Amino acid sequence: MIRKSLVLLLSFCFLVTTQLFSGVASADKSIQLYVNSVKIAGVHPIVMSGVMYVPYRPFFAALGFEVAYDTDTRQISGVIRGAEIQFWAGEDIIEYDGRVTYYLDKAIPVFNGQVYLPLRLVSNLAKYSINYDKSNLTVSLKPYGFGEEAAIQDLLTKYFETFSPRLYSSDNLKLGYMNLDYDYEANKPVSEIKVRDFKVTIDWIEYTSATEAQLQVTHIKNSEVLNQSDVYLFDVRYERGQWKIANEASIFNRMELPVDIDKKAASIMENRYSEQNAVLSDLRTYYKALNEENLEFTVQYTDPSFIKEWNDVVFGSLTWDSSMKGHFSYSDYRYILLDERVVYLGEKEAVVQGKLDFSTGKDDEGADNYIYEALIYLKYANGHWTYSEYINLDQDFDERVDSAGNPAKLSGW
Repeated sequence: MIRKSLVLLLSFCFLVTTQLFSGVASADKSIQLYVNSVKIAGVHPIVMSGVMYVPYRPFFAALGFEVAYDTDTRQISGVIRGAEIQFWAGEDIIEYDGRVTYYLDKAIPVFNGQVYLPLRLVSNLAKYSINYDKSNLTVSLKPYGFGEEAAIQDLLTKYFETFSPRLYSSDNLKLGYMNLDYDYEANKPVSEIKVRDFKVTIDWIEYTSATEAQLQVTHIKNSEVLNQSDVYLFDVRYERGQWKIANEASIFNRMELPVDIDKKAASIMENRYSEQNAVLSDLRTYYKALNEENLEFTVQYTDPSFIKEWNDVVFGSLTWDSSMKGHFSYSDYRYILLDERVVYLGEKEAVVQGKLDFSTGKDDEGADNYIYEALIYLKYANGHWTYSEYINLDQDFDERVDSAGNPAKLSGW
């Protein structure tokens, strides 16, 4: 085997590499190595032909990695983050994790009886970033993401609290569908509905480079009318001094009504009967106008702030009015509201819980029907209650693992 034949030449390699380093060591022997801001005594990186090397054994020990040496094959090995690294003094290859081979520009050198490895390559395998301060002759190593957890947590909290496209990285594909001139944060409405619990928790995070990470996040938002839990996968990237969201996918969603929702609805029915009737009457008027394709009444009973946001955000000449005209022309949707009740009634906001019987066409045309539980949000404007948005409560899903039991992944992971 080639490696065994090289054993006979190893002593010669030791002498040659020692001579190669003899002129370099005096210039660079004072380089100091720091790991996590702690100086590592007795470990001095050396630069040769523009490449920085580090004695592998004390370096591995400083990072807490295992090392081993096979006297027969002269194979040197270690374990980095659970994966094995293998190399041979005098050869120009490094094998990693049993499946990746790195070919070096120069053979692995030996100096003063110690085998040296290229610092940048090994640090990358160990997922450490490098900062070389040439003027002060210091090399600082820190794990990818060291001290960045708070900044990433802040990014995700802002994302769920107040959405803004400014939180997306420059290559996030969703930017192509957004009006970047619209200030999403400034125009976010303040709701009367109280939030009882809000949490954004990073379940796990893996830094794939000094500026990129993959993570799973659980978002919980419990309000007076809805308890919601979501789990997302994210790719985040450090860009222009800030962490940004590069990609995302929702893999879990659960929505439940609060345990006191029946009590709240009963109280509204008993103490604010006429007001809740007005809410339900206006909502029925909205669906009647929608089903009859009456654009004037549909506009009149739709939240004007919703229409304004649509017109400000959507590109081109597709206004909300023109969108509804197209909807009426090319579709034949019908909505029937069932078992409706008011579960929240504020000064300017109301929420109705009920069932929506959704039909895609007329009965004589073989219509498809879908009945689902919904929360319908209304705003008080122009002297009556107007439709704002709805949430389908039957949209719970769990895709945290696939049919084979494998954990969910974003595309490209």
